[in-house]
Amino acid sequence: SSSSSSIIPLVCLRTSPSNHQVPSAPHTMPEAMGLKKSEILQGYIDNGDVVGICVSGGLDSKTVALRLRLAGVKVKCFTADIGQPDEDDINDVVKKMAPCGVETVVVDLKDDIAEGAFEAIACHASYDGGYWQSTGIGRFVTARGLLREMKKHGCTVLSHGATGRGNDQVRFERYVNVMDPNFK
Repeated sequence: SSSSSSIIPLVCLRTSPSNHQVPSAPHTMPEAMGLKKSEILQGYIDNGDVVGICVSGGLDSKTVALRLRLAGVKVKCFTADIGQPDEDDINDVVKKMAPCGVETVVVDLKDDIAEGAFEAIACHASYDGGYWQSTGIGRFVTARGLLREMKKHGCTVLSHGATGRGNDQVRFERYVNVMDPNFK
């Protein structure tokens, strides 16, 4: 089945740190690994697009980054440091993404989130009177900051590892569409 074929490249992610290299795209094409060729990805290649991926270092982020890279798409990964304790060390995200053979940039947005959180408090922006909207603002700050950094790195397309289990994927896409409708 196609779902079992797409797992094949992920086996490389479970190897020892000294042997964690994933073959480069020219040597391992997706079709040879049982992955379907994508017209959309081929279009990015033909247009010379660079795909900026919002990553957390988790399995979904690794899957997206590796799949795009193996298809021959130019990929750069970005993660936001908004000062939340998701990672003991935010640079662990870079280490987690390294086996995929992609560059990952940590974008320091701690000042941006602090400013946004204070603005929310000053405006009394709370959810049903229960908690401050700093979490929702964090998504906007992340999308805005990563988009800005992606543009600096020549990216023209947004991608993310957000899954259908939540609404982060919708937030990334909608915020970017509003901030820059020409960004793919």
